[in-house]
This record gives sequence, C-alpha cells and structure tokens, in this order.
Amino acid sequence: MKLHRILLAAAGAFALHASATAQDLKGDMEYFMSEYLRAWNAHDAATIVKDFYRLDPSHRWSTVEGLQAEFDRLKAEGYDRSEIHGITGCVIDAETGQVELRFTRLKTDGTFMPPEQRVSVYQVRRFDDGWRATGMAALPAGESMKCAE
Repeated sequence: MKLHRILLAAAGAFALHASATAQDLKGDMEYFMSEYLRAWNAHDAATIVKDFYRLDPSHRWSTVEGLQAEFDRLKAEGYDRSEIHGITGCVIDAETGQVELRFTRLKTDGTFMPPEQRVSVYQVRRFDDGWRATGMAALPAGESMKCAE
C-alpha cells in the first residue's frame, strides 16, 4: 500500500513537471514571436533573416534580399505595420511547436489592408542558437490553429 502511494505521488509530480515544462516552452515560443513581430514592424529584414528565420533556402524570404523585396512590395501598397491581436503557442515536443498570430496590417493612412483580420501559423523549432521559424502559412478567415495540448 505504501509503495502504491509513493508511485502515485511520483506519477503526479512527473505530470506536474511535464505540464510546467510545456507552459515554459509555450511562453518561450510566444516571446520569440513577439520579438519577431517587433523586428517585422521595424521592417528589419537583416535581423529577421539572421535571428528569426531558418527557412528552406528555396523560400523567397530566406534571404535578406527576398524579405526586403516583400517589405518593399507591402510598402508600395501603403503598408506601415501590423497590429497584433494575439500570439498563441502550441508545444508539439521539446524542440518544435507552432505559433498562431492574429493581426491586422495597417496602412500609413490609418486604414487596414484587407482582410482586416488575418491569421498566420508559424512552425518553430529550437536550434542550438534558439527558436527559429521554419515555415509559415496563412489560415482562411475564421480558422484557428489546431493544437493537441
């Protein structure tokens, strides 16, 4: 009976530790993405490519030139910055996850670039030098990231 209680207590402690670890990882991913968004709103292609992306080399944003071309395209359409409505992390395992960003692209005149409400999901992975976005995709209007947490 005593062994049963010890095993039950150990299992409970392990479950609490695993839950706390998942919460820490989720918070780390969300913080990483908030810093990414700070660089995005500064239109800082060099910092984003160096410190935030680890994209496939064929992705057009995997280089400073490619990402700068995207910023130039957006600015030509009147883009100023993104207003963030939510950042939600989802832990897949200790090294990978995904983060949902809810945002509005604002123009220099204060109006928004349609659609007003946007949702993107970023795949993130932890490397020796920290978290990096390894991919991203926009979700259709009204959709949300699916998380197995």
